[in-house]
Amino acid sequence: MTTNSLPIAPKFLGIFTLSMLSVSAIVSLRNLPTTALLGTQTITFFVAAALCFFIPVALACAELSSGWPKEGGVYLWVEEAFGPHWGFLAVWLQWMESVVWLPTILSFIAATMAYLFNPELASNKIFLVSIMLFVLWSTTFLNFRGIRTSSFLSSTGVILGTLIPGVVLIVLGCSQLPAAEMKGYLNFSSAALNPGTDLSTLVTFTAILLGLGGMEIPAYHIKNVQNPRKAYPAAMFLGTLIILLIYILGSLSIAAVIPKEKMSLLGGPMQAFHLFFTAFGLNWTAPLLAALTLIGSFAILNTWIIGPSKGLLSSAREGYMPKLFMRTNAKEAPTALLYLQAICGTVLISLFVFNQSIHAAYWMINTLAAQIYLMMYFILFLALIKLRHSQPNVERAYKIPGGKLGVWCVGGLGAMTCLIALLIGFVRPADIVFQHTASQYAALLLGGIVLSCLPPVIFVWLNRRR
Repeated sequence: MTTNSLPIAPKFLGIFTLSMLSVSAIVSLRNLPTTALLGTQTITFFVAAALCFFIPVALACAELSSGWPKEGGVYLWVEEAFGPHWGFLAVWLQWMESVVWLPTILSFIAATMAYLFNPELASNKIFLVSIMLFVLWSTTFLNFRGIRTSSFLSSTGVILGTLIPGVVLIVLGCSQLPAAEMKGYLNFSSAALNPGTDLSTLVTFTAILLGLGGMEIPAYHIKNVQNPRKAYPAAMFLGTLIILLIYILGSLSIAAVIPKEKMSLLGGPMQAFHLFFTAFGLNWTAPLLAALTLIGSFAILNTWIIGPSKGLLSSAREGYMPKLFMRTNAKEAPTALLYLQAICGTVLISLFVFNQSIHAAYWMINTLAAQIYLMMYFILFLALIKLRHSQPNVERAYKIPGGKLGVWCVGGLGAMTCLIALLIGFVRPADIVFQHTASQYAALLLGGIVLSCLPPVIFVWLNRRR
């Protein structure tokens, strides 16, 4: 007699590779110009973001993944806590955030590529949209080859294209900190570190949280992890340390050489490299760093192309989406969802690039992606609290210390931070010129959130009717 059993997934992901997946899912040099606008306040904002959001997310994902080490990630955790309807909503929000976010990372890749040939191409919209579409579809087809190829490219790419250029940027930038303070670019006084209460400045906190989002992405590959109950928490803590160091020191390095009024949100790191190497007489090395930065950007794009789609596939198999989206290939890649993601990305790229003000469009898309993501994290923190109460006997290799009070502190702090940052995101920043009034700006973001949440509501309604 034969039995229909699923094949055992190969265990080829260790602590280091898993930590590099978390770094590749989160760290992007493209985020540094946005945070560099804050100057030395970057330190205050990142420390606050780490304490109130990033570390709680890492702790929550470590406990949830070690207690439920199965493929599905956010969908599985929220489903265990609140049922499949809420699990579908959570994973949809995560997938939708990655779709909305695509034009920002792709525009950075295109602008960085322009520096390899002619920096003036960074303002050529035909060049930008051509490169963005080519990279989007090429990366989509690459992920048809499955997670083994994807994880290798992500972990290798983040070392070559994020860690190496990041370290070079930080070393050169730290050498310029004394001169930057003399020029007035940076101010390390206690008064300068105080962010104050101006909402147009505090709105950057929402963008920072988006830059720190993604710690749950490696959980989608948990079935390929060696000893997941121990490896995942260790990898998350190692990744956390690397991520915070790169973001804080990298932001200060760019702020040390580029005045706020001349900062480019698309090409900030390349601006910094150009200034650094011109000062040291090493202009010939700028293209090399641009090429390495491109590799790092491809790594983070590659991680986000496949991760959320695999999570959404878990909910599609439960009947919450049409059967069309359940299609996979021989490598278990969710081909139908990858096609859908690429088509949506193509539409958003066209709307983004041909906007009159690319910087304004860049900021709005970035903020909308952050708000969608914060809604997902809010649900995730509530699921963490619920599962500690409803399923206390489930074995967890890692448990947030302090018992139920500790879980309430971590989950409550994270959920409150998500809610506050989501609301602050509706405030228009002061450093960017917009064609819209403050009320129109908030209305556009609210409309984007409503449209993003509408499909899962319709799918759940149809599922209930069936």
